[in-house]
Amino acid sequence: METNRLTLTGVVAEPEALRYTPAGVPLVSLHIRHESQQMEAGVVRRVNVEMAAVAIGEIAQGISALPGGSHISVEGFLARKSPQSNQIVLHICSLKTV
Repeated sequence: METNRLTLTGVVAEPEALRYTPAGVPLVSLHIRHESQQMEAGVVRRVNVEMAAVAIGEIAQGISALPGGSHISVEGFLARKSPQSNQIVLHICSLKTV
């Protein structure tokens, strides 16, 4: 299996309401807003990004309880939003509040 892991810290932005799959599994979509300074080619670069994310199960319930603007650190994997889409979504597998 190839590696597909992403760790991202940021602020909860645009959280949607908790909803449930047809099988009754909790699911929440959100955006994570990240700002930092990164070193690239020996030069400090300011980075701003907003990443679409989704959480399923217990993690979804935990995120839905957080107020917008909460600082979080997440780990997960990247996947297409749907088989027909080229949009990338972070699927959250672990969550910590920071």
